[in-house]
Amino acid sequence: MPIISTTFSAARRRSRSLRLSVLAVCLWAGAAHAKPDYTVDIDAPANLAQLLRNNLELVAGQQDADIDQGWLDELVKEAPDEAKKLLDTEGYFHAKVSAKLENGNQVKIKVEPGEPVLIDDVTIRLVGSIREQADYQQRFAQALEAWALPMGAPFRQEDWDASKRAVLRKVQADSFPRARMTASEARIDPASGKATLDVTVDSGALIRFGDIQVKGMSRYPSDLANGLADFNPGSAYNQQKLLDYQSALEQSPYFSSVIVSPDFDHLADNRVPVAVDVVELPRQKLESGLTYDSDVGPGVRLGYDHYNIFQRGYTGSMLVDWKREQQSLSLGLGFPRQADGYSHSITSSFKSETVQGLKTDTVDAGLWRIRSRGNIESRLGVEFLKESEEAGGVTSRDTHVSQLVYGWTQRAVDDPMRPRSGYLLDARLSGSLGMLGSSTSIIRGYGRAVGYWSPFPKYGTFVGRIELGQVWAKDGAEVPSALLFRAGGANSVRGYDYQSLGLPGPNGSVLGGRVVATGSVEYQIPIKPDWRFALFSDAGNAADSWKGFQTMRAYGVGVRWLSPVAPLSFDIAKGENDGKLRWNLSLGLAF
Repeated sequence: MPIISTTFSAARRRSRSLRLSVLAVCLWAGAAHAKPDYTVDIDAPANLAQLLRNNLELVAGQQDADIDQGWLDELVKEAPDEAKKLLDTEGYFHAKVSAKLENGNQVKIKVEPGEPVLIDDVTIRLVGSIREQADYQQRFAQALEAWALPMGAPFRQEDWDASKRAVLRKVQADSFPRARMTASEARIDPASGKATLDVTVDSGALIRFGDIQVKGMSRYPSDLANGLADFNPGSAYNQQKLLDYQSALEQSPYFSSVIVSPDFDHLADNRVPVAVDVVELPRQKLESGLTYDSDVGPGVRLGYDHYNIFQRGYTGSMLVDWKREQQSLSLGLGFPRQADGYSHSITSSFKSETVQGLKTDTVDAGLWRIRSRGNIESRLGVEFLKESEEAGGVTSRDTHVSQLVYGWTQRAVDDPMRPRSGYLLDARLSGSLGMLGSSTSIIRGYGRAVGYWSPFPKYGTFVGRIELGQVWAKDGAEVPSALLFRAGGANSVRGYDYQSLGLPGPNGSVLGGRVVATGSVEYQIPIKPDWRFALFSDAGNAADSWKGFQTMRAYGVGVRWLSPVAPLSFDIAKGENDGKLRWNLSLGLAF
């Protein structure tokens, strides 16, 4: 039985060349005959019919103004051979194809594909220095996992090419960026309907990072950029570390443009320098603007940032936010990220607000250790909070707490501006050191999550949201309101006023509870490229305990504008408890 060894240089290659004699006839006839108007009917399985429709010269010729009857006859004649070559790329080496012109203007193509060639055996070899690594077996397993043509699967040229690229990229991504594919062969036996695949990748030498070479810095200390790298000269090359380094530089407040790349042109002693080109931002920034929030109304915001305090790259910030019922002043001092991936900051704020008859004046200060890696940010800190509270103009109290705080946030969505799949997670756990520096001992846990799912993106996106929180305290009356929970408003239970769900207080005021749970199910329907119509149902409440928890429900509709700045949401919801309609306006994702 003959074995046909074939290597495909490119999938679905087409040729436009015709015989010289045919071209001469076409040129002569073109002057005398008008362009024929014809249709092409392809009788084949749906996937193969689409392949032929996308690639046959006969189909493309329908849009060619220079085609004439002689040229059309030649295209019909060559269509079967051209179609068979295309079908070969899908593994159908026994396909029978016929093409004929009927009624002067209708071309009928009939395809009998037969059985596809199946993968009978796959051999993948990794050679070179990679075999000397202690984790070689793990690396080899990762290469096999990247392979997309397992035994028993139909042979497809596209999958064959993609699998080779995937294996090579997997080897190149970690320690061996100079890896090359030294052999690849697909042996096809049309008679038996079997294919044998053989691939060899030579890893080359293990490559390490060289020095980081930064260009474009003049306003800030040069070690700022080096400190954002999560690797050191001499550590093994890793492509993901370069991507993380690029992301860290882009997210820093110092640069408007960043390009990070390995400089293989200057590879020496198997060490590759890392070239970094940056464009710096100004050292200072002043911002002001008008704001509007459906929960707390219009306001004014003024912000100032300085990115090189003491000529050390320290970042200082001040933000003043004034609204009729809510005023705040925030101050911060940030320190550049170090080589260990951590940065540090000092924060303080002063806030006064009156919401649902509860007036609070809060002062807090904190020391934080922060790490950002990929789409995850973690925070560990010590925080002091002092609060004065007045409820309904009748009762008042002063509370304070010193606590350890750990926060963790992950944003894993396909598009932060217009998400259709993925999730957002946020969790925070804090606790006082007994009664030390606190009016009572406290442990507080809080978490929230948002998920996006688009099984059929053309028809819409499901959005689910959940929020849970609880405070454990020795004396609940000594817990600051800022650590308690209320619900209602945008990103909570729409259909109820902002923070109107909680414990009843004097003169109609609403106090915070020690537990909270809210959830939402929403379906967003595309109506225009940047607009979506939303249907949603919300539920939840805040209470003093789970035993006394009563779920409040709301239903509504809304519009989403996927603006260039951030998603803008406008909702109208009806609270089931009082039957009133209320509207909410919010900008950006849930968090």
